[in-house]
Amino acid sequence: MIKVVIAEDMDMLRESLKYVIESDADMEVVGLAANGRMAYELCKAHKPDIVLMDIIMPECDGLEGTKLIKSAYPDIKVLILTTFEDDKSIIDALECGVDGYITKDMMPMQLKQSIKSVIAGLGIMKKNIMYSVADRKYLEPEKSPSAQVLDLTSKEKKLISLIVEGKSYKEMGREVGLSEGYVRNMISETLIKLNLKDRVQLAVFAVKNKIV
Repeated sequence: MIKVVIAEDMDMLRESLKYVIESDADMEVVGLAANGRMAYELCKAHKPDIVLMDIIMPECDGLEGTKLIKSAYPDIKVLILTTFEDDKSIIDALECGVDGYITKDMMPMQLKQSIKSVIAGLGIMKKNIMYSVADRKYLEPEKSPSAQVLDLTSKEKKLISLIVEGKSYKEMGREVGLSEGYVRNMISETLIKLNLKDRVQLAVFAVKNKIV
């Protein structure tokens, strides 16, 4: 069972999100918060698997709440759910360590799938947001982009392209003929090679450097 905390300052939307999430038999909402500080306190009390976090909230916004949660409970996933698609909000959220960034215009089924994907270790970001961030040079590599890309093997590039497509480790393994565990290890090694933190940054790097 996936335990979820919802952080959203609008009462009606908060209750609607709870209804949508709990319509899935694999998920339960263990806490409702009206700001980032309350979400952090609920994480202390309930140790959820994931926090669904709005950005603009009173007293303590979603970004400050994410910093609090990630500093104390780095294994708890944070998925931003917001109306904002501007570059600054996206980049600020990524720098706070969020595990995904989605917008409130998605369908209920997409929301539930996004939560499950983040829990499975897949960084979630809408493609238009990913391209926007890449254009703004969110990632500043230590070496020139061309040199970093040249360092990648054809198999690493293939796995990166599958990450951008949102494939799971198991699906990637099937496509390249490798075990799921081997794929996980290869991606971990690729992240280290490129000095990146997670799959979201890797996907942005791929778009920015035209690997996909």
